[in-house]
Amino acid sequence: MTLPIVAELDRGLVARIRAGEEQAFAQLFARYYRELCVYASRIDRAGGSGEEIVQEVFFRIWMHRERLLLTESLTGYLYAVTRNVSLNRLARSQTEDRWRAEAQIDALEPLGESGSADAAIRETEMAIAIDRAIGKLPPRCREAFLLRRQRHLSYAEIAQTMQTSPKTVEIQIGKALRLLRAALAEWL
Repeated sequence: MTLPIVAELDRGLVARIRAGEEQAFAQLFARYYRELCVYASRIDRAGGSGEEIVQEVFFRIWMHRERLLLTESLTGYLYAVTRNVSLNRLARSQTEDRWRAEAQIDALEPLGESGSADAAIRETEMAIAIDRAIGKLPPRCREAFLLRRQRHLSYAEIAQTMQTSPKTVEIQIGKALRLLRAALAEWL
């Protein structure tokens, strides 16, 4: 099979997926799932699940199938999306780990002259409550919130990282702040 024929078959498969044909999507999934799992596992060697990453890739493809356009190779597109999802998960995980480490270090710092054991305990409990509240945010809200608050990215940079619009980022961060205020009401 020559390359132009393969590309034409891929375009046909993508067109069928865009039309909502589940059988075409199942065919795509069966054709690429295993090799993308291996690829994702190589990127995320820290113990992340390549299968979870690839499942997220295919979930995103299905959820956004109407916007799916094939301008290049289908294989190249799938590998690029898998790489981006893997790297985003890795960055998010590193950010969460760094945040947790900072919270633990802050909790272990010695009390100041005016500090008391009660104040230190309250600060530690509050840090734990904040960590839990952030952990309970919907995944997209949490990602946008952490990119803004910990990596100090602009809405445009977050939108590019998350492959969405700046307005969507603004909405996700606003939602995250509302949910955090409600979850942390007793601490505020």
